[in-house]
Amino acid sequence: MGILKMSDFRQYLDSSYKFLTVAECATSDEELEALLKASVIFSWFAIESFVNNMLDDFIQIPPDMFPMHERAFLLEKKFRFEDRGSDLGKFIIDNGQNEYRRLEEKIFFLIAKFSRTSNLRGETLWQEFEEFKDKRNKIAHPRRDNEITISHSETNRYLEVAKEIINLISVNVWKKKIDF
Repeated sequence: MGILKMSDFRQYLDSSYKFLTVAECATSDEELEALLKASVIFSWFAIESFVNNMLDDFIQIPPDMFPMHERAFLLEKKFRFEDRGSDLGKFIIDNGQNEYRRLEEKIFFLIAKFSRTSNLRGETLWQEFEEFKDKRNKIAHPRRDNEITISHSETNRYLEVAKEIINLISVNVWKKKIDF
């Protein structure tokens, strides 16, 4: 079959939906749990793919369109003040030192940079996103003392939240909705 390269958010959404659909016919609790967990993870991947690819697109535009600290943010590199060498007294992007950002920080950056939307945290959608993140974290980082319960309807809601978050970003950055 070969290697499948998945980087488009739509592919992740499609996979999430397929896992959710197959889960309707699961013949055991173990199979159901595995399919629902996979659907949740792929819904999360869709948001990450959308956001990371958008940030990558902005990296490709001329460097002077973003202040240096924002460019460092886009590149996920450390921004620092140089106190020695030929760049003494200058701020630089340290290409040798990664500074990874949480997904919500990237979302906040994109929305704040390109729109006037404020207090996103107070919105119902954001509260649902936080619940989704919590479930995803419990699945991706299992612990003996964290029992994970998940239902088909809950998983379906997370898929919808992923689409809504993607549209929120699209509307605020590109000023247009995405058709799913």
